[in-house]
Amino acid sequence: MNFDGKKALEYVHGMTRLVGARFAGSPGEKKGAEYLLGLFKSFGYDEAHLQPFPIDYYEVWDEQLTVDGLGGVPCKGMIATVDCPEGVSGELVWVESGDACEIEGEVAGKIVMAYGAVGGARLKNLIAKKAAGLVLIETTPYVRPRRSGFGFEGSMRWGSLPGVRVTYEEGMKLMAFRGKKATIKVRSKYELAEANNVIAELKGSEYPDEIIVVCGHCDSIYDSEGTLDNAGGTAIVLELARIFRRIGSKRTLRFIAFSGEEQGLRGSIHYAKQLRKADKEAKKEDKQFTLKGKLTELEKHRLVINVDVQGALIGSNAAWITGPFDLGAAVRLLAAEQGPFFTVNEACYSSDNAPLADAGVPTISFGRGGPANFWGHTDEDVFELCSDEGLAVSGSFILKYLRRHVTEPRSFPFERTIPEEHKKHVSNYFRDRIMLRLDEGIED
Repeated sequence: MNFDGKKALEYVHGMTRLVGARFAGSPGEKKGAEYLLGLFKSFGYDEAHLQPFPIDYYEVWDEQLTVDGLGGVPCKGMIATVDCPEGVSGELVWVESGDACEIEGEVAGKIVMAYGAVGGARLKNLIAKKAAGLVLIETTPYVRPRRSGFGFEGSMRWGSLPGVRVTYEEGMKLMAFRGKKATIKVRSKYELAEANNVIAELKGSEYPDEIIVVCGHCDSIYDSEGTLDNAGGTAIVLELARIFRRIGSKRTLRFIAFSGEEQGLRGSIHYAKQLRKADKEAKKEDKQFTLKGKLTELEKHRLVINVDVQGALIGSNAAWITGPFDLGAAVRLLAAEQGPFFTVNEACYSSDNAPLADAGVPTISFGRGGPANFWGHTDEDVFELCSDEGLAVSGSFILKYLRRHVTEPRSFPFERTIPEEHKKHVSNYFRDRIMLRLDEGIED
């Protein structure tokens, strides 16, 4: 049975045009979860269900930036910005990246202008120096301003600033108005909300206790259809679920559409935490648990196949491996035998594979790069960028990989181990990128 790119594109259309933006915790994300749940059940997964988890939810609106001598400047308020209905004003100053070594003189009470992102130590530094507000310049020409830039974890830890983001072109104009008075006004709201992972499972016919997670994140950034990132990846997961429901698998396949990936892997962290918590409790209650040959639900997890950023017609393919060497070697060999070419990276990919890799489960992440990804994480990541042919390139390869190396072998060919070097990659990733999650204890 072949992978059907046209069917996958129909799922993308449903997620983007019927549902729309799916920022985790929003009504759109809830609608998207119900849409995916309905699809899984239509494939025959009667036990498919939602897995709710708490999420930090933000809204932002009514953003304004004005500069003396220039007037109003088109901008977007950033997620996690400080609510300032009355506005804040100050001298406009340039601080490059916002790193401490690049700040000359006092910035207290001033509107600082920076390039890129200012999460982590840079945000902490600007707050400590009592900057009045932030104007963030886009990293790429001709892209509409994103709403990201503060970082969810950094803003939860250290606080935030009134902040807006502008295009690269507008930023170039602003450079000529350094020293002038600038005013930022932006409205925002924060609340603790609920988001949902969507889970469907096909029980293995011969080895039901060997669980393979096939996943992709179904959420989008705040105001985007999130087509290539990652309705396309979720659509591949859906089509694989439809196919394997018909052809079966010797091993258990657990298909998961994770939510909250764009807000710091919140859905997959929740999933991994539940597994780790149950694992610890089982072994705490029964000291002879391992000696008796029992396996916890976490220990039954043998492999994660993560699918993220998919659907570009013109592009190239890559896989990221956190696990035994054979995982990547199998990708290389299958690609050389049947195509298409894959670049194989021994590294921790920044997606929902990471929390399970941190829990000791080997992972592969499949992604498809290309010019259309230029609009990733913007409101221009729209349905028209996605192609049934592009979906089929990756989807067909993943289907072959699963059948050859996962669902049909008499014995599972890959060790459940993660090399020390890969463990360092994962640890560094969580230390540098998901700071707050580690502080709270990813292991609970």
